[in-house]
Amino acid sequence: MPSNDRAVMGVLPPNLAVSLLFLLTLVSCRRQTPERPEEQLPQLTEDGSLKQPKEWETWVMVGSSTGLSYATPGAAPAAGAAPGMFHNVYLQPWAYREFIKTGVFPEGTMFVLSFYEASRKSAPAKAGFYEGDRAPGIEVHLKQAGIDKSGWAFFGFGDTTSNGTKLPGTASCYSCHATEAAHDNVFTQFYPPIRERLSTASP
Repeated sequence: MPSNDRAVMGVLPPNLAVSLLFLLTLVSCRRQTPERPEEQLPQLTEDGSLKQPKEWETWVMVGSSTGLSYATPGAAPAAGAAPGMFHNVYLQPWAYREFIKTGVFPEGTMFVLSFYEASRKSAPAKAGFYEGDRAPGIEVHLKQAGIDKSGWAFFGFGDTTSNGTKLPGTASCYSCHATEAAHDNVFTQFYPPIRERLSTASP
């Protein structure tokens, strides 16, 4: 404790000094507790739409893939062609921290899926592909009690829309996630840090 705090404690009655010390300790602990920033929490409108998350690009990127498809593949890409678009998946930092700590996705968890064109045009690249321009729109997978019988819902956003429309429960993504997702309706099998956490015992 700083010397000026000790000086203050020295002139206070013992009971009051103990109470003040407890309060200071409590405030200090609260400051160190990870919070859930309001801008990273889901915001639903009266009609059930979801407001587009702000600054999701700064969240934790838990997975990335290219050419990944859940449908039966058609013809193989032409020689030298990209296998498909890049898919990046982002998770709120606070939700990521809680999952790593507990192994459970907390209520309010949002996964943001964004899409990027596969590109190979920039020097000095001679082979392979990197993420080019971002494609319009994003998708959000939200965990919230009561939003659907699965406890999760999907929302689609156009490039210029501020609110995302909830996909109906009959959409194929619900049944696909229910039967194919490795953990809690989430394709954790594709997300290395989450997959690794699930493979370990609780801390």
